[in-house]
Amino acid sequence: MGSPVEMHFITARDLLEYLSPLNSAWNSGTHIFRGQGSDQYRLTPSICRRGKGSFAHGSPRKAFSHNYKAQVQYELMVLRQFLLGCDRAGLAVPGYSEQTKASITNTPNIYLSASNPWPQPQMYEMLAVAQHYDVPTRLLDWTERSFVACYFAAASANFVVNSHLDRIAIWALDTSHSKDWKTVKIIRTPGGTSKNQAAQSGLFTTHITDSKRFTEIYQPEALEEVDEIYGESGEQGTLIKMTLPVLQAPALLELCSKLGVDASTLFPGHSGVAQSVRDWAKIEVGVTPTDAFRNDYYGNLHTFDSLPTME
Repeated sequence: MGSPVEMHFITARDLLEYLSPLNSAWNSGTHIFRGQGSDQYRLTPSICRRGKGSFAHGSPRKAFSHNYKAQVQYELMVLRQFLLGCDRAGLAVPGYSEQTKASITNTPNIYLSASNPWPQPQMYEMLAVAQHYDVPTRLLDWTERSFVACYFAAASANFVVNSHLDRIAIWALDTSHSKDWKTVKIIRTPGGTSKNQAAQSGLFTTHITDSKRFTEIYQPEALEEVDEIYGESGEQGTLIKMTLPVLQAPALLELCSKLGVDASTLFPGHSGVAQSVRDWAKIEVGVTPTDAFRNDYYGNLHTFDSLPTME
């Protein structure tokens, strides 16, 4: 069984230098990247997550999605709510047609076909649009640009930290052999599917579920636990997890902006510019330690002046 290679960086500049496309370390393989605001987060699609803080936590309908078939049915229900809402609002969704509307409303079981595992290719664009508007789906966001992943890791980090051990993470996945994968699929939808997706050089991974598993007890699916991505030999380096202290997140955001990677370029339009202003304000304020963080350092270093800074 393979496992991710972990690399830990001290400063934002060190991380960016390593992740630079000019670094020869990235010459071999075809890597895609993902940034996460905590190194404790798993590579689990949003609709598959469970527990406090997850989408619709406490909903009886979600709670009773106890096997894989029920989970897929729940995913279809969430997607249907999004598509019908877009329909009522007069919003076009690539791939969505009157035929799709009829089938997803009246005969959703056709998407649970034994010969056509979920999700089907004809659903990819609809799922991609939903994903980009924060509707939870089975898709997991990635980018072909490493600095974009750095932005998302820093921007989504909690700037109120509880411990000096808090870290953000950037993941790199080598997709060179992805055509041989059966459970995990790489999805690239047309740039016209979403302006945000095009600006971010975005793409997705998804976990395929077929009817053979429908009666099995559902377990949230984490990409790092899928053996096939590591190959038969479980080779190291297929999946790399690079971490950085949250204390360095403001510095990483600022450096990404200097490289032309910020919300105004990644989210074309007024909302993206507004987000870039909020990011700028976060950089101005910096990381705020909690009382627990302060007490930890007072106890060990006897002075708050000894706290590590973001450079």
